[in-house]
Amino acid sequence: MKNITIKIKGMGCQNCVKAVTEELTALDGINKVNVSLENACAEVEYDESKVTTDKMLEVIKELEYEPSL
Repeated sequence: MKNITIKIKGMGCQNCVKAVTEELTALDGINKVNVSLENACAEVEYDESKVTTDKMLEVIKELEYEPSL
């Protein structure tokens, strides 16, 4: 398992946190997700043989937030 922190601009409430958490958790290869509204980021534990960071960023962008590594 590998860990990554993704910075996320545009989240404003707990519904934003819930949406990002649900979408990332739905990806195959994601083991654990902790989204922080206060720090505007998501800490993700994942299996790099099953999911790429590009895919994670894509999913967050589809929710209309601005992710970055």
